[in-house]
Amino acid sequence: MMQPGDDAVAASRIHALLSQQRPPRNTAMAAPAANVAGRWDVEIEFFNGTSRHALTLEQDGNWLTGAHQGEFTTRDVYGTIEGDEVKLRSREDRLGIAVTFTFVGKVTGGTISGPLYMGEYLDAKFTAKRHAYAAPRGPIRVQTGRPLAT
Repeated sequence: MMQPGDDAVAASRIHALLSQQRPPRNTAMAAPAANVAGRWDVEIEFFNGTSRHALTLEQDGNWLTGAHQGEFTTRDVYGTIEGDEVKLRSREDRLGIAVTFTFVGKVTGGTISGPLYMGEYLDAKFTAKRHAYAAPRGPIRVQTGRPLAT
């Protein structure tokens, strides 16, 4: 529906938009509000049921790496923490199926919770709590010398 001469107007407008000076993006990340390194017990609430998973995380400043253990497999997980917001991603590849788990949660004390995005497999909610180790404390004695068995 352009009329004669409209091409010059459109070209001028496009040139003006593409020639604008833009401020540089702020790529600085907010300092982490918590140390989330360690093991986390995760409960996922799907549309039709729940599941227990585990996250084992290592933290290097804002960067997170580790393992995501699901019901069937353990796979790598990576992500970031900016302020109190944690973002993690893992991918499960099985025969004919690829599911990407994207966790986006807020850290509050010993809990991380928020939505879990799984693409075509719908969204869910997750709550991760720091794992409470129940191992008894005490000395471990190691035998010295030859075994006494006959």
